[in-house]
Amino acid sequence: MNSPDVRMMSAQDAPGSAGLAPDNIAASLPSKKKSRRGADPANQKRRCVSTACIACRRRKSKCDGAIPSCAACASVYGTECIYDPNSDHRRKGVYREKNDSMKAQSATLQILIEAILNASEEDVPDIVRRIRTCDDLDAVAESIRRDKNMTATSDNDYSDEPAQLGDDAANQAVEGERDLARKMGELRIENGSIRFIGGTSHLIYLDEPTDAPEEPELETHLSTCDEDPVTTWTEVTKDPQLITHLINMYFNWHYPYFTTLSKSLFYRDFIKGKPVGQPRSTVYCSSLLVNAMLALGCHLTSVDGAFAIPGDSRTKGDHFFAEAKRLIVQNDEYEKPRLTTVQALALMSVREAGCGREAKGWVYSGMSFRMAQDIGLNLDIGSLDEKEVDARRITFWGCFLFDKCWSNYLGRLPQLPKNTYNVPKYDVFPDEDAELWSPYTDAGFDQSCKQPSRTRAIGLQLSKLCEISSDLLLFFYHPSHIGRSSGKSAELKKLSELHRRLEDWRTELPKEFEPKDGQLPNVILMQ
Repeated sequence: MNSPDVRMMSAQDAPGSAGLAPDNIAASLPSKKKSRRGADPANQKRRCVSTACIACRRRKSKCDGAIPSCAACASVYGTECIYDPNSDHRRKGVYREKNDSMKAQSATLQILIEAILNASEEDVPDIVRRIRTCDDLDAVAESIRRDKNMTATSDNDYSDEPAQLGDDAANQAVEGERDLARKMGELRIENGSIRFIGGTSHLIYLDEPTDAPEEPELETHLSTCDEDPVTTWTEVTKDPQLITHLINMYFNWHYPYFTTLSKSLFYRDFIKGKPVGQPRSTVYCSSLLVNAMLALGCHLTSVDGAFAIPGDSRTKGDHFFAEAKRLIVQNDEYEKPRLTTVQALALMSVREAGCGREAKGWVYSGMSFRMAQDIGLNLDIGSLDEKEVDARRITFWGCFLFDKCWSNYLGRLPQLPKNTYNVPKYDVFPDEDAELWSPYTDAGFDQSCKQPSRTRAIGLQLSKLCEISSDLLLFFYHPSHIGRSSGKSAELKKLSELHRRLEDWRTELPKEFEPKDGQLPNVILMQ
């Protein structure tokens, strides 16, 4: 092993080393490590950095953890310096401690606030004084909690009353909150029907009306035991075959497009017949609704009973429609909001439009939409029976379709815009949509063209299309936009958005809804 002197001599004798001064020779040799205990801050021990920046971790270089940029990124590499604290699992302990500390502080404050809220008026100043003069809030909270537990134990030992003052006050506060929330809007049952009263109405502060038995519809005949139940719904005819034929016409051609009611619930009540001299027990069928359906069915057939005046095609369905109007006035249907009345008025509106009486149809549609909001069809209500919820949803979205058809037909703004409802769309029932549909004529059903009806699935696609149509009408045809352009860029942007939504709707449309020979008529109308 060579000594330092020998190494020095070797360095002097080495080629290219001639003329080197001793100082230069010493500088060219490796220097010894200097002590880390010097006064120079740069030579002090490097502090431990828990989280290195992302760039230093990738380079596997040391990072000094400086903020906003470490020395390596700022002076050496010139890279962007970003710290990711979530990547360092060693910090989890620190976060956990901080989280526990915050939870403890929150619990302390909760105890103190509840003590002030639940205490009597004469005890509140003492609690406030203890809080303001204390050195440790946790100690005050623990003292209050201990006193509360002792009071509860004392009450359980010497009294049969389970509630204590704090619990009573808390329960009263909860009840008060519930009462206040209730005043924001509620559903009421009046005359056997659900009605919605909003929070801004003074009616909400009145006592709820008693659910008195509903008066039956006025009758002009007495039903007999041998009378067919389906004939009890109308006074125009007592021919069950004609009624069945017209109802089939309605459900085969009109209902698949304007799906406004639950078909299964309607038939369930329809075949029972109309109750006479007793409160209504068939809530999904009424004389008004049946006569409106029969009036529409008359326009799809040429049987003798379809004409109010035999042989005059201009009078098709007039006799059934006149009966429907009589029931509205005679039974004050517009004063008794019901689900079937909403449905019947919507059907009457589209029937009048088909007869070229748009003004009358517009009025009937408005009555239907107003009554729909009166009974809260536009609201999401989950506390009802599943079947009732489904019937309400399908009726609202049927009205939504009627509204958009009227708006486009007359060039008017929608009466049911997007900001007026929050009710979800109805469900698709596989068994119902799997029911076979085939064209129905005066000669009967044509079984050669039968196929699944898919009524609800198509109805949902129509509702999506109507939502796009509603936005288009409100943006381009709102009175505030007429004659005052919002700017070409804004209009083009909105037009591009609507076009994209229509393209997305078209792209997402199931393949079985493509136009083709023998396609369902409601699919063709939708396209």
